[in-house]
Amino acid sequence: MIKLYSPLNEVDLALLRSILEGDDIPFFVHNDHFGSLRIGPAIKLYNAKTIMVREEDYSRASELVSDYLNNTESQKPDNNEFQSEYSLFDKVRVIIETILFGWTVPAKSKKQRQLEED
Repeated sequence: MIKLYSPLNEVDLALLRSILEGDDIPFFVHNDHFGSLRIGPAIKLYNAKTIMVREEDYSRASELVSDYLNNTESQKPDNNEFQSEYSLFDKVRVIIETILFGWTVPAKSKKQRQLEED
């Protein structure tokens, strides 16, 4: 068996499992159950999960995985779309509250206030 792909999270792993099973491609997930026990950084060959396939199935499996990755990358939202813009007053207030009281409660961003007003 040869390495096909190391998914970044459990959701990708579950979706890739279903894609490979749907196409009747036998596979093995290295560190499948052990990797879930160790939280923290993914260390290759210790707790990172890796999908392994047979050599004769590699070309079809890599085609399916690359198609999945291309489709999910194109549907990810633009990061700028969700960045909140806090005013200088809001930023200073959060810093002062953190220093004086030890808590952090971010205020609503300008975009959130505008959406509520509309």
